[in-house]
Amino acid sequence: MTASAQGFDNEKKEMDYFLDIYGRLPRAGPGSHECTRRAYKLMPDLPETPRILDLGCGPGVQAVDLLKISGGQVLALDCLPLMIERTKANAEIANVSNRLEVLKQDMRKMEFSQASFDVIWSEGALYNLGFKNGLRRIKPFVRPGGYVAISEVVWLKPEPPAPLVEYWQQYDEIDKVENKLAVIDSLGYQQVGHFALPESAWTEGYYDPMEALLAQKTEEWTGIPEAQDVIREARHEIEIFRKYSNYFGYEFFVMRRPAI
Repeated sequence: MTASAQGFDNEKKEMDYFLDIYGRLPRAGPGSHECTRRAYKLMPDLPETPRILDLGCGPGVQAVDLLKISGGQVLALDCLPLMIERTKANAEIANVSNRLEVLKQDMRKMEFSQASFDVIWSEGALYNLGFKNGLRRIKPFVRPGGYVAISEVVWLKPEPPAPLVEYWQQYDEIDKVENKLAVIDSLGYQQVGHFALPESAWTEGYYDPMEALLAQKTEEWTGIPEAQDVIREARHEIEIFRKYSNYFGYEFFVMRRPAI
């Protein structure tokens, strides 16, 4: 096997181990039923049965919540087959699968007709496109007068410690809430409301079950370098949150495409 082929094989293995942790969590990132409902309630004047696009749906927790809350239809998009299957399974369990559509697709390649949706929703996933580019990209897909709801990582305090700044170099659009709001304004959206996710939205469905899985897999994956890399990175992510969560967090932004 060539060195390049060996590297590709290792990369595949590392993704498998990554999904054995992150793909088995109740949620794909910070969030909660309460936060989803709170953001949805900020959107008045929706149709009786709205059509909603959930970008980066993960295992479909918020997609199911939206189906229950709205009484409408949800198109759940994710690039990972595992997440599509989990979304369908969760909708079946909740008896709302008849109003769910799924699409396995990279959001960077999505194409929809103009004004296809009453709501475009993305919890912790729009960063794949970048905040500004993502909001610009999806705007034509939401009908005039429709809504966009996004949760996005932000700085909560000035002068974050150096280790935290270094960690978040992976996403150079992390910024203060007021600067995110300025981006929303610059793209021609109307601000509707925003709020910070509580600490429990990070721990209950995400970091607490992640820690339990890491404890289980640490011994099981002894001597497997790719697996140990995944464990090490996941533990580092949790450690960063435990130490510095007063400096950063997720903010839920709700905005509206002007009707005219």
